[in-house]
Amino acid sequence: MKILMSMTILAVLPFTAASGDIFVPNPPTSFGCNNYPFNPYSHGEWRYQLVIPAAMMGGNPARITMVSFRPCNSVTFKAMKFEMTMSHTTMSIMPSPTYAVNLPNPLVVLPAGPITWVRTKDTWSTLTLANPFQYNGVDCLTIEVRYQGGSLQGNTSSTDHQTITPSLAYYRVYGQGPGAYSSPTAQSFDPLGPLLVRLTYPDATITGSGSPRPGATVILALSSPADAGLSYQAGTSLGTGPVPIGKRRLHLSLDDLLLITIQGHLPMIFKGYTGFLDSSGKGSAGIAIPGNSALVGVRLHSAFLSLKAGEPYNVKSISNTYSFTITK
Repeated sequence: MKILMSMTILAVLPFTAASGDIFVPNPPTSFGCNNYPFNPYSHGEWRYQLVIPAAMMGGNPARITMVSFRPCNSVTFKAMKFEMTMSHTTMSIMPSPTYAVNLPNPLVVLPAGPITWVRTKDTWSTLTLANPFQYNGVDCLTIEVRYQGGSLQGNTSSTDHQTITPSLAYYRVYGQGPGAYSSPTAQSFDPLGPLLVRLTYPDATITGSGSPRPGATVILALSSPADAGLSYQAGTSLGTGPVPIGKRRLHLSLDDLLLITIQGHLPMIFKGYTGFLDSSGKGSAGIAIPGNSALVGVRLHSAFLSLKAGEPYNVKSISNTYSFTITK
């Protein structure tokens, strides 16, 4: 299959910036590592905001579906309560120490709840947003992370890459310790040490519904309104890769499961993985999870491509990645 050959060849290419990524700063230049905010220390509680100038956002509207940070060590971050919020802001010089001022139109992109986040050294570690954020292409952007009951497993020193030079400055506003999660005001704010960030927006979208249990089916809804009538190829893998496709990237891993799904094996499990988008640019696929309790805890990641001859690598659009864990 041509698309399989393309993925196999492209997987060995060096990293390139994807058209679906906004890097802050760009290029993502690291000046050391920073413990804030993903090292919980003994108190396990943080509230942290990054206020990113509009000039660093690229000047184009984008539907942000994933936020990534770049850890300096391989660690597993856990929190009993974790929340991420984003907002446009017109502040142009420096943020306020009052958190709410920096979030004039807040959207909770990751609702408060428990989290287990496996993070790999020197690799973009991604959080997929439950509620995508539509950036307007004009304003500054505030990203807030707050959590309670945090813990870290692995090398707990200097957890994330940072930038410190004034020419790359954007502000961080933060507080830590008991009560920080709900505190209205920050303890500190400065332009030294904000984390490197990657914001990802897809050409197309994939969402899931249904119960992710053995014996049940997860329905994958595919949408790419600009690609009505085009053929599509979906895939599922055990990781988020990514696989470079020219200057873009498919956020799946080139593992055995991906090869099985794009080659059309196990069609009774991976249903509708090839087909045509309808007149509205919509399609549907599904994963019929086998009734085997040994699958509980397995995490699956799915995405799709729309295909069109003459486009780079014959790929018109690349979706975001939809992930879920098989539960009891």
